[in-house]
Amino acid sequence: MDSEEGSDAEDPFSNVAYAGESSAQVCDIHLPEGDGPFPVIVLSHGGGFMFGDQKMELIQPVIEAGIANGYAVVSVDYRKSAEVVFPGALADVKAAVRFVRAKADEYGFDAEHIAVWGESAGAYLSLMTALTPEVEELNGDVSENADISSAVTALVDFYGPVEFYTMDDEYVDLGKEDSAFSADGSFESKFLGQALGEDEKTTYITYWETYKDQLPDDYMLKAWIQVGDADESVPYTQSENFAERLGSVIGTENVEFSIIEGAGHEDAKFYTDENLKKVFEFLDSVMK
Repeated sequence: MDSEEGSDAEDPFSNVAYAGESSAQVCDIHLPEGDGPFPVIVLSHGGGFMFGDQKMELIQPVIEAGIANGYAVVSVDYRKSAEVVFPGALADVKAAVRFVRAKADEYGFDAEHIAVWGESAGAYLSLMTALTPEVEELNGDVSENADISSAVTALVDFYGPVEFYTMDDEYVDLGKEDSAFSADGSFESKFLGQALGEDEKTTYITYWETYKDQLPDDYMLKAWIQVGDADESVPYTQSENFAERLGSVIGTENVEFSIIEGAGHEDAKFYTDENLKKVFEFLDSVMK
């Protein structure tokens, strides 16, 4: 889960600040050939809310495929749990979406077609961004472009944690009894700022359905949710349950859910040309 520096798919606008509270609030902007406006992917890396950056080797195939398919890719870094607790990192990704809208003319972004895409912890930050567009308290201490919407058109979620409080029980149900998400030292507990098992009510401030009633009346989203059934870091049932519950909110026809047989967490199977082609066919149907 450690960060690895990857070679950029193209020379990007590198380490562009989207907010001013921390040196971690930066992004790399990758643009395809042409004049735009380009549909945008706001890409959030994983790393347990503790590690990683916008240049991680793992996400390079997404950046390369995005550029090749005519998308601007804004690869985002965010504050980690050693620096700030919930909702800090989430507030950062929301701010990055607002930045994209604010800078649409400067960079040739299509402000009406923005997708959030994340893997692992970044998938959590992406889905929470997508599902809480009008929840002001989740903007945290980030005030940049506060008058601009953080709503998005589409979500791509690769093997993200979703409902932190139930993760241990879900692994027990899957026959894995040695998980300790609820303990002080887990990635998710450090992200929250206290042990997940300490207080159910506090833990559920991190869960999307807590804010479901604050979705706007005209809310629309298209979602791609994908997980491997051999995931040893996050129960695959987190994604399975999320897809079902999200479908009840936005319509099952708007949720594409699949399980990659035998795939683990951060598995290369998610990043093959074949799989990414399917994801971009989904995005093209929504974003172009």
